[in-house]
Amino acid sequence: MDGHNSERKRLGQSPQKPADIFDLIGGTSTGGLIAIMLGRLQMDVDECISAYNDLIKVVFNDKARVHQSKFSLLGQTQARFDSGGLKAAIEKTLKDRGLSSTDSMVDSRKPDCKVFVCATSKLDAAVCRFRSYNSHKSSVSATICQAARATSAATTFFNPVSIEGMKFVDGALGANNPVDQVEEEAMEIWCPSTGNLQPLVKCFISIGTGRLPAYNIDDRVDKFIGALAKMATDAEKIAEASIKRWRQHFEQGRYFRFNVDHGLQTVGMKEYRKKREIQAATDRYLDSQVQSFWVQRCVENLILKKRSTRPDFELLITPQQDFVTSSPSPQGPESSQENQPKQPTSWETKSRPQPCYYVPTKLPSSSIDRPNYLKKLQAAFPQDQHQRAALSGLPGSGKTQIAIQFAEWVHSSYPKYSIFWLSAGNFEESYSRIAQKLDLFRRYEHESKSTDARVLFHRYLSSERLGRWFLIIDDADTDNGPSSPNAQPKSVFSDLPYGEEGNILFITHSMKAATAAVGNQVNKVVKVSGLEIPDAISILRHSLFNKGLLSDEDTVKELLSELNGLPLSIQLAARYLNNHSHLTIAKFLELLRSSGQDAFPFVSQSTDEISEGTGSEDSILKNVMKCFDAVQKVNPRAARLLEFISQTGPSSIPRTILAGHEIKGGKAELEESIGILCSFFLLAPRQGGSMFDMPTIIHLCIRVWAKRKKASKGLTEMVTKRLNELVPPVDWSKRLTWKTYQAHAIRVLNNCQDLDLRLDDRFQLMYKVGSWLLRQRNSTLAISWLQQAVQWVKKSSFKHTKRRLRIELDLAEAYAETGQSAKAIQLSEKALAFQGKHIPRDESSLLEASCVLAKCHRFNSAPKHQIDRLEKLRRAGTKRSAMEKLTLLGELGKCYNYAGEYEKAAEILSTGIEAAESKIAKDDPILIAVKNHLAYSYEHKGERKKIISLLEETLPMQQHILGKAHFDTLKIQVSLIEQYLKIKELTKVISLLEDLVPIQRKTLGQVHKMTMSSENSLAESYLQNRNVYTALKFYEHMVSVRQKYLGPGDEQRKWAEARYEKCIETWKWTWARR
Repeated sequence: MDGHNSERKRLGQSPQKPADIFDLIGGTSTGGLIAIMLGRLQMDVDECISAYNDLIKVVFNDKARVHQSKFSLLGQTQARFDSGGLKAAIEKTLKDRGLSSTDSMVDSRKPDCKVFVCATSKLDAAVCRFRSYNSHKSSVSATICQAARATSAATTFFNPVSIEGMKFVDGALGANNPVDQVEEEAMEIWCPSTGNLQPLVKCFISIGTGRLPAYNIDDRVDKFIGALAKMATDAEKIAEASIKRWRQHFEQGRYFRFNVDHGLQTVGMKEYRKKREIQAATDRYLDSQVQSFWVQRCVENLILKKRSTRPDFELLITPQQDFVTSSPSPQGPESSQENQPKQPTSWETKSRPQPCYYVPTKLPSSSIDRPNYLKKLQAAFPQDQHQRAALSGLPGSGKTQIAIQFAEWVHSSYPKYSIFWLSAGNFEESYSRIAQKLDLFRRYEHESKSTDARVLFHRYLSSERLGRWFLIIDDADTDNGPSSPNAQPKSVFSDLPYGEEGNILFITHSMKAATAAVGNQVNKVVKVSGLEIPDAISILRHSLFNKGLLSDEDTVKELLSELNGLPLSIQLAARYLNNHSHLTIAKFLELLRSSGQDAFPFVSQSTDEISEGTGSEDSILKNVMKCFDAVQKVNPRAARLLEFISQTGPSSIPRTILAGHEIKGGKAELEESIGILCSFFLLAPRQGGSMFDMPTIIHLCIRVWAKRKKASKGLTEMVTKRLNELVPPVDWSKRLTWKTYQAHAIRVLNNCQDLDLRLDDRFQLMYKVGSWLLRQRNSTLAISWLQQAVQWVKKSSFKHTKRRLRIELDLAEAYAETGQSAKAIQLSEKALAFQGKHIPRDESSLLEASCVLAKCHRFNSAPKHQIDRLEKLRRAGTKRSAMEKLTLLGELGKCYNYAGEYEKAAEILSTGIEAAESKIAKDDPILIAVKNHLAYSYEHKGERKKIISLLEETLPMQQHILGKAHFDTLKIQVSLIEQYLKIKELTKVISLLEDLVPIQRKTLGQVHKMTMSSENSLAESYLQNRNVYTALKFYEHMVSVRQKYLGPGDEQRKWAEARYEKCIETWKWTWARR
């Protein structure tokens, strides 16, 4: 700047500040502070240096230091300097410039110099830009003070900065060298449509903070992590890549990189006392022969700057060129038609028509940029000749908005092109409006007898000297290909205008229609998918009032996945949450997944406010309904299949369920229907094609659609019958078949209950579902289905059969396992009496009833009550299956266990296990339960090795069958941990507890006695295993939780506090020894 102003003085011109010369200044961290000073505060260089020196003296002096180490005793990063001091210093700087701490970063004066600074969001590690100007890109509103603090909130130096409920740290992690950020931002400002920035740039200066020293990667953990940190923040690699991209500018003296080579390697951000060292190293660098040359070239470049750069600069300096590549004519000029004399016709005597832009729908303010799709559309029209392309995807995926963005891009980049928008849903009205806008009825009143707006418009496009034109056709769903014999008159594809200079873009829900529209040129079809997670989070954050709902990142991502990343669904979800402020994200997810009608209002809510009256559909439901109607027109059988699927669950839909749908024509017709639904993206096949998934939002809309058609009752009956055919009776060898249909069976039973359907298939399915759930140890849910099944079977044709007995016994077992012993005993005694009366000769029924009755008494603390009966059955010489032997001996052994007769229990249980060997699946829950009881017997006999062997075998199987969070699984896990503790197997103890504690915290609660007991054991195990740092960190969490939820006198709280203090002393002693 000194050189520049010296040259201006020689020319008799006044000195300039950086803000007078540069159109854009960007920075991060300390560079961000300097960018704000030079650009937003419009300081000259000397003022900036002075202000910066004053600021860092306050911020980094010894009094401002609050911690000596970058890390706490727990190994977590911590702020070493007072963040309040930084805030105060920035506010003073603003006050000295006549500004307030509440002044916005956006400069209302709209000066020529634009400024932005980078910070990193702690939520998703995305680089956020705080701008001094308005941008169409999403951004966070901030004051100058907030932006300055955010960009300089370097980790381990200052605490993160909260703005609008989000936390930010400095941008060094994501943009330590912000040269790429500056390049991207400049593109967005001056060439958003082409991205062709380089021809527009006269001078690009990149200033570094000094080269880092060379480093190697050491084996020691601390040095290794340090090397990684240096690698992550090495800005010079980014600079080198940028110079390569801008090589031509660099050689022409239009791109400059200044970065001190030597002398600053050991000078850190906080070392303000080394000012002389910094200045000396910088002077040596700039005075070197090489750098003197580049400084002089930079001055010569800057002195030529005359005026600020307008946003439309690209259009001003670039001749109007076609965005497509013109292809030369294969004929010579002498044979081209342009050079041939021709007779003027009537239309040539008219004035040449002016370009027309007719897109009746405007982009809502909530729309987001989809640059990838814009580029794909640009690439789809690469030649001057007539081209067709198509956008295809789910309703609500943003196809229409992308098409509007494309239309606006064409209109702004190539204003001589005409653009027209047609809706295939109402062709006549669309054509009529275009004809009125172009005044076609008057234009052709003497030349054409036709008053058909479509005919006149086609004539206009094909015969007038209009130049290049684009026709965009929305809702192009329902027709076959343009060459298909099935195409109907006045349909989407049957009669379209054609011209060498014309292009047509179709918007359709159907991939089949899209492919047909472009003549099977698949590279011309652009499939629109949902948003990526970072973009989806951004739009949700922008649309939500309560930003605190975003704190549970895992649940937020789960919701966005459930919504398939569809922009419209995300906006509607935010709106629903705004209108129902009592809901959390987790509760909203439950509502979406519910089999009831609670979520119907969500899909039915109007989008008027979201789309700001721009002509968008009234609701996502109406948007999806258009897609369903298109399916109905294309293939009515596929529409009936959609109705059928409305009664199943939305995910993991087996093909075998669909095969039960009543489609005439058999398998071929079914495959055709499935293909149609997949073409419309309503079904997505999983690998192998035996399973399908449907987006949750689409499934919700189908359910509403089916209800409105009053088809629910008949559909529910049909699906219930089909599932009753498919779900097998309880047989563990068929468990995988059951798992395939489980969710769908439970959903259809809920539908039956809502509709009060009383058909035998419903109750038979109900019994199967209840019995399977009981076998899976889900007794609570099993009871609700088994109770209804019992009421039905008593009045059915099965009222005196073994089926009734089995249902009643299952219900009695479920009562026993849920603590309802009185009900269990009463029902099982009735069942035993029923067996004696109606099926007295069936030994297996007697055995089942006796074992269930014994189990009910055992759960009622009376294990000896039925031992004699079971012993009698045991001594009987009846021939029994392996499962019957296991059931009898297993229950008898359990009764002896409960009665404290462990020797007998172990003997009988071992015999039962031997009988089951190789004849019953190892993962059968009945066999696993018997083995767990045998381990219990061994524990009281002191046979520890046998206990551990059994529990190590059963735990993984139980986790797989019941799930890691099931109470029975947790109980076995605790038992195994206790055994490992007794033999000091600390590594195994820690491994199991690290799995167990998070599950207990989530399922039981953080201050449940079992959770706290496991936490205590894990913390102590860490200490005993010499993991002192890990123990300290764990104790700190325990103390913070217990102090929050438990009173000062609580024993668990006091224990944790005492152990924490002791652990701190141990840590200090360990650290001192190092």
